[in-house]
Amino acid sequence: MERYDPDLWTDEFAFLNQPGQVEIQSDLFYDYRTNVDNDPRWQACIHEKQPRLLVIWGKYDLSFDLGEPERYRKDVPKTQVHVLDAGHFALDTAADEIAALVRDFVGSRGELQARRTG
Repeated sequence: MERYDPDLWTDEFAFLNQPGQVEIQSDLFYDYRTNVDNDPRWQACIHEKQPRLLVIWGKYDLSFDLGEPERYRKDVPKTQVHVLDAGHFALDTAADEIAALVRDFVGSRGELQARRTG
């Protein structure tokens, strides 16, 4: 992985210092406390509904366990999992790669629809 571009940090710092961001970020961090309690609910939902699922992960993200992306397959076996040479802010350092993955994922939906109707 290339060194992190310091301009990205500067941009993020400027964004987070805009009016209202302290409250927004505080609310977001406070809401994280409900994640673990809600895990069984959303896992049951995706297990039941079997949605098309794209998981994009940064392998250098120290905030999460690198084994987590593959665990999505437990509930949705056809999950597309991509672990990138990136960190927690993967969109900052791998935006083109992520855009291509999303474009392919969304585009494959159209191909599936065409096959069903064709």
